[in-house]
Amino acid sequence: MPLWVVELFGSKQLNQAFWLINGLVAPFWILMIVFPRYRWCRWVCQPFFVPVLLGLFYLYMVYLLITVTGVPPLAGLEVRALRRFMDHPIVFLVIWTHYMTLDLFLGMVIYQHAVRRRIGVPFELLLAWLFGPAGLVAYTVRLLWVYRSPRVFREIFR
Repeated sequence: MPLWVVELFGSKQLNQAFWLINGLVAPFWILMIVFPRYRWCRWVCQPFFVPVLLGLFYLYMVYLLITVTGVPPLAGLEVRALRRFMDHPIVFLVIWTHYMTLDLFLGMVIYQHAVRRRIGVPFELLLAWLFGPAGLVAYTVRLLWVYRSPRVFREIFR
């Protein structure tokens, strides 16, 4: 199906899919940031629960890309070619779902690790939500600061 047909007749659905993806992850981020000490929050915000369900949504988006529109051609691995590839609306949604899922997984790992050590990490989780790896860097720096010991890396991976 040509790209212009997808954009002409599917722009409303594409926009809805974009907000659905954002709406699926936002409640979990809010739970981890605002209600980190609640038992039900620790139970729900497991890294191998919600992100796996989002992974199924991701696979569905990949399926739509392959079956409905077809994967657009990738003319090389230069930045310009990759940008043209990502201009396809369903490719963008696939990449956005990928990004949101991995950031949520990262945030949940940080959250669970911090809960086990009784460390409050709302700033680090907010950074992870908005900027992904920046939250991981901030959390690692925080662990180094809290433990202030050469054994910190053994503690981090315990």
